[in-house]
Amino acid sequence: MKSWLLFFKDRNAVLVLAVAVILYAFYYPLPYLNGVVRDIPVAVVDFDNTAMSRQLIGFFDASSNLKVLAYEDINSAKRALASEKVYSILEISAGFEREVRAGRSSTIGLFSNGSYFMVHSEISRAVLLAATTMGVGVRLARTQTDGMPMQVGTKTMFNGSMRYDNYVVPAVLIVIMQQTMVIGICILGAAVRRFVYILHYSLILCFYLLVVYPFFGFNAFGKLFDIAIFALVFFAACMEMGFFFARFFKQKESVMQIFLFASLPFLFISGFSWPKSSIPEYLHYALFWVPCEHAIPAWISIQQMGATAGEMHVEIISLGAVAIGYSILSLIFDQSKTPLRTMYR
Repeated sequence: MKSWLLFFKDRNAVLVLAVAVILYAFYYPLPYLNGVVRDIPVAVVDFDNTAMSRQLIGFFDASSNLKVLAYEDINSAKRALASEKVYSILEISAGFEREVRAGRSSTIGLFSNGSYFMVHSEISRAVLLAATTMGVGVRLARTQTDGMPMQVGTKTMFNGSMRYDNYVVPAVLIVIMQQTMVIGICILGAAVRRFVYILHYSLILCFYLLVVYPFFGFNAFGKLFDIAIFALVFFAACMEMGFFFARFFKQKESVMQIFLFASLPFLFISGFSWPKSSIPEYLHYALFWVPCEHAIPAWISIQQMGATAGEMHVEIISLGAVAIGYSILSLIFDQSKTPLRTMYR
């Protein structure tokens, strides 16, 4: 208890280890509190003007998040797109109904402003859903004509609300815990024992699971046993990383500047928001020693998708290897009085 109270004797430590981990858990999701973007103006240019094309527009307009506006020609629609009066143009080509009824594929033109990720994503989803519904309806009519009934059901896995915060915030919470623990250890050093950091962040994790997750309605499918195994190994990896880098920083301002700046690269290179196949391979090798590289996919799989710790054994073992690796490096640096120990005075 006395060791834990040292957290509150240093103002910088209080800011990082207590205030930041709670404040950012609420501050970051607030812009996405409404869940999805609503009433997005979208232009529709119908060159076919048939019952089937109007039905497709009706399916498109059925999305509660879109506001469909009809335009007579494509040029006026493009001018509206350029001036951001609309954020997308749906073009239905002439002969659309004829091609569909003949059993041939028909092209639908979609021109979108890709500058706004959430807006573009919602429009693309609505177009895909409308086209899929139209296609299923045509196939259903044909099978019923042939005497073959068909039942169609649609279910979105893991993120049924289609909310952006439900997807991104759980990964951000992992980065917040890692960065605040590393910075806090670099500030306090060996004055606080290791088990105190694990106890403190176990309480923080419980706060996230019992308060933050229910408050924002995030998915929570993880089992207590699997969460406990993940948390223990993840906290150990972050803790050993912090104790290793603490020897290089003699000024508290330096560690906060460096690790706060590194938060965004750590988040995006971890691969949850950008395909790992599109990230240079050498970055994966370099970031193997960053705990969130393994913790983010493990946490999302366990807590958001209901995976077990055994199913995520590769990531958990990697976290254990990171913890052991930093422990060995710390022993080596402690034994050899290297000049790097005073790198950031």
